[in-house]
Amino acid sequence: MDDQRQCRLRVIGENLDLAGSPAALTALAQLLREAGPSAEIAIRNGAVVQERADGGLVIELRPAPTLYLRGDEGALKEVWAALDAVAAAVPEAGKPDPHRHVEPAGSKALVITAVVEEN
Repeated sequence: MDDQRQCRLRVIGENLDLAGSPAALTALAQLLREAGPSAEIAIRNGAVVQERADGGLVIELRPAPTLYLRGDEGALKEVWAALDAVAAAVPEAGKPDPHRHVEPAGSKALVITAVVEEN
């Protein structure tokens, strides 16, 4: 199974939470960074759609569930950097899973969470 398919999207009230193992988050960041003008990437329970367009970052939830990201390269870099930073964070016992908030003005907020799954 592709690493990015280990990511999952959760809706917690008004918040969107994109969670996955560090390897899954890194793989997703790389695919999004290398994508052309438009990309749809499958995750465990839906998809992440990214569109490069003029303007600031827009984060939406669409049916299926689909995490929709739109913006210019500079705006999208905020999401890619958050995915990479969370993937690189070291979990600490007794503390919340590593996470980072991406909260563009006038748009949905996204929390990216690294989850270390135990077998």
